[in-house]
Amino acid sequence: MTAETFEILSNKEVIAVNQDALGVQGRKIQANGEDDCQQVWSGPLTDDRMVVALWNRCSKRATITATWDMIGLESTVSVSVRDLWQHKDVTDNASVSFETHVEAHDCHMYILTPQAVVSRSDV
Repeated sequence: MTAETFEILSNKEVIAVNQDALGVQGRKIQANGEDDCQQVWSGPLTDDRMVVALWNRCSKRATITATWDMIGLESTVSVSVRDLWQHKDVTDNASVSFETHVEAHDCHMYILTPQAVVSRSDV
């Protein structure tokens, strides 16, 4: 197998999603574009986190958006976003939605982690 294939199959962060103790399978929550080729998949993880996959089955690059409403988060929630393929944090303060450009026939996968809200009594 190629090094690229090995890297994909042995990605510890993606494997951790598959092995998450909550054990709830993700599902397709939105499909747009010709033949529904732009897809958003999502599912819950432990610790109130969500996994989101943005899959572009189209033949051209596309901007794909996951809104909090569609994935089941409260609109007031702010989240950090971690890119599981790039192994890096994208932002620590996304709110209402998250979008990115996805190349043709590519898939991006993220973990959204709600940020703690500090109340005035905690300050």
